[in-house]
Amino acid sequence: MMRRTNMSTSACVPRRRDATRTWFLWCMLSLISCWWLVLPVVAQDAEPVMVIGFPKEGRMEQDGSGPYPDLVRAILAEVDTPTTWVVSPVMRSTRLFSEGGARCLVPAALVPWQNKFPHLTTKNTVESEPIDYITAHIVTKPGTAPITDLRDLAGKRIGYWVGASVDRFLPDVGYTKVTAQSEESNIRMLMSGRVDAIFNWNPDAYILFERMGYGEPSLDPDDPIFGSTAHFWCHRTRATEAFIKQADKVIREMREDGRIKNILGKHSLVVGADVPMTVWRQAPEQ
Repeated sequence: MMRRTNMSTSACVPRRRDATRTWFLWCMLSLISCWWLVLPVVAQDAEPVMVIGFPKEGRMEQDGSGPYPDLVRAILAEVDTPTTWVVSPVMRSTRLFSEGGARCLVPAALVPWQNKFPHLTTKNTVESEPIDYITAHIVTKPGTAPITDLRDLAGKRIGYWVGASVDRFLPDVGYTKVTAQSEESNIRMLMSGRVDAIFNWNPDAYILFERMGYGEPSLDPDDPIFGSTAHFWCHRTRATEAFIKQADKVIREMREDGRIKNILGKHSLVVGADVPMTVWRQAPEQ
């Protein structure tokens, strides 16, 4: 009788090893592919959230001093998310934020800034609860009647800081625009008679006129050209969503105990304290 050899078992061993090796390599390649997809998100969330601000004379100075930087630092000190805080010129700040180099911009808001950054929406950005309220006005010399009807600008010389988008706010009624390199220079032009009125903001005008020794500017705080709330406005990531959630809690607490008002000063308009929360114009879902 011929002996049967178990050829089938021995022949299958290499094939099984090959199949196991193929399966192992496939798993490893899949894991590597997944890791490369996840890596940018992990790295993004591991970095401190960069919060950037821009100088606003009287409220945020170029050297990082002023009531607004003091408030930002106080809020950042109470959140758990690691952050870095930078003050940079307005063009650089907005460019860094637009391109994503800076994760958050302050003070800012989605609704009034969306015309400048149309690619930023409620889907890819998130903003904090409002901090304070800023309104735009035509300002004249102390002791003069305020201008509230913009048709009265016809034939007048209107000064404005070169970084302000006055064309967005003022109708073309035949006035002459005169630019200034700073808000203080703008106020000096008004007080010297070089211009008839200036485009400025509340509370900025009150703060700067007082600081410069000119008394109280003439404007109607109840009849602004435009108004906007100010927030932390961030690109939406897991890290910034966590940061905004923490910042909102701090903002609410500081609003209720009066710390926001104490830090920003008597001229500030704290949302939820000096003005109602209804001034917050939330953008519709996009």
